[in-house]
Amino acid sequence: MKPYLWDPWATARTDPDRVAVIADGEQSTYGDLTCRADALARGLRAHGFADGAIVSTDIPTGPAFFALALAALRHGFGLFPIDPDLLALPAGASLLASVATAAHISAAPRAGGPALPCPVLTDTELTARAAGAASDSAPPPAAGRLVFATSGTTGLPQAVARTRPRRPYQGVAVVEHYGAGAGSGPHLMANPTYHLGTLGPALYALQAGSAVVVQRAWSSGAFTELADRHRADSVMLSPDRLIDLVESGEAPHHPFRVVFHGGAACPPAVKRAAMDLFGPVLHEYYGTSKGVITEITTAEWLARPGSVGRPLPGIRVEITRDGRPLPAGETGDIDIRLRAADRDPSDDDALKTGDVGHVDDEGYLFVLGRAESPREVRMARLEHDIRLLPGVTDAAVIDGVGDEPVCFVEHGDGNTFQNPVTAIEATADLLELPPPRTVLAASGSLPRTPSGKLRRADLVVLARSEPDDAG
Repeated sequence: MKPYLWDPWATARTDPDRVAVIADGEQSTYGDLTCRADALARGLRAHGFADGAIVSTDIPTGPAFFALALAALRHGFGLFPIDPDLLALPAGASLLASVATAAHISAAPRAGGPALPCPVLTDTELTARAAGAASDSAPPPAAGRLVFATSGTTGLPQAVARTRPRRPYQGVAVVEHYGAGAGSGPHLMANPTYHLGTLGPALYALQAGSAVVVQRAWSSGAFTELADRHRADSVMLSPDRLIDLVESGEAPHHPFRVVFHGGAACPPAVKRAAMDLFGPVLHEYYGTSKGVITEITTAEWLARPGSVGRPLPGIRVEITRDGRPLPAGETGDIDIRLRAADRDPSDDDALKTGDVGHVDDEGYLFVLGRAESPREVRMARLEHDIRLLPGVTDAAVIDGVGDEPVCFVEHGDGNTFQNPVTAIEATADLLELPPPRTVLAASGSLPRTPSGKLRRADLVVLARSEPDDAG
């Protein structure tokens, strides 16, 4: 089916009572949501915030949050969702300052914590201010944009502002295989809002006409119950959520049409088990804070295990070493060239992802991990090969004491797991790495970011301590 353009305001006009967002006991229709979004935008204008101004928010995921997100996109503002825990640290204020945040929008008056470099307003203050503001029917010169903080796996996160579209807000192109649209069931949102990989599919589904059901507190049992109760058709799961569901062995009775996953490497053993659980509906993506770069379906992945897919139309992926393009099959730096419409004028033509990998003869990308020096490339290859071992659910290889690599290996409780130490030592030897130290841990026991990635900064501390300190 050919994609067609759709937006929440179109849904509100044709079906205003259609449910848009459900979160615990809160619920909003498309009519209510778009009305509230317009009021929030009028309130921001009434407070004097200029076109393109960035506002941050720690409003919990739900109707109030999505109204603010739609207000930003349609009325030309930038939106920076930020983790409340991060906002309570000095680093949070620094992140807001780094992108010149004009205001922070909260659900309640702020109490305590570091001072922020911008005014703090509540969403109710904005809508109250909008009551006396004149309605501006003229469309803004360009659509709004999203700002995200990187996951901070190797240190403090950085704020990355995506390029502002040059066109007015027009909704989204509804693509059938994404499992969203006015004729589709809800999208289940089970990860934090402030992760691009989570918000992207949810916001897409909402704009395409699907309801969004928010799971605010994670558990595999609550997930399957919500999916069945609302008959959800799509979901995005980070690898740690995917592992939880695979190990629980419970899938909703109502089958998903698509299960998005990404944000971190997914070991083939986990992905195959997820296919057994959910069916051939997994849709993996690879991207950066600039957006999604590649996608791969279940059928494509089964033909090329470990790949993250081919670039989206208009995007180019190049594998280089010292600026020189490499042929298929050779490992090097992963560089991307964005579509002209998505490219920031201040960006270089080719953007460095910080990852290394290779492409095959058909252009399918395989990502090994983050690396810069030749030693880091070899360690990324070792980490990649560990994930391929039976029963491994995640892995990270980092420097320990001296030249000793430390291999953190998470594993499940199933019979497929075999002690990997001998295989790891043999692979390290082939890669000309010093004999490594291996730390085994149960799935989910190593430190992770809220978006589900292993927190490497914490693993560095563990690597420099006694081996049994990892738990």
